[in-house]
Amino acid sequence: MPSTYTRRFPRVETDALAEVKILGDRRRMKIAWIKVLGAGGCMLVSNDSIGYLSLMELKIDLDGRELRADGRVAWESRKGSGEHHVGVEFLRIGRSDRSAIEALVASAA
Repeated sequence: MPSTYTRRFPRVETDALAEVKILGDRRRMKIAWIKVLGAGGCMLVSNDSIGYLSLMELKIDLDGRELRADGRVAWESRKGSGEHHVGVEFLRIGRSDRSAIEALVASAA
């Protein structure tokens, strides 16, 4: 039987830089690369594990514009020594920041 699964939020591949602050973590902000982005979340690459269900604040540099979002780790996968792929669900994002992401996704379609 063929699958008719469609994503709630379409995504696009990107190469955006992000500052990630893990809530409750006393370490300084982490720098990560956003590789996939949609209005509902992103997939980022981190040098170390962030932790399943960790809460975070993100500042994403998207074409010279700083987007802010609060998120939660939905999944995490170790891809090699010092490389972790992390799926982040946006829990809170401003309307104009979400619109900027939606415009990026629409232009890539």
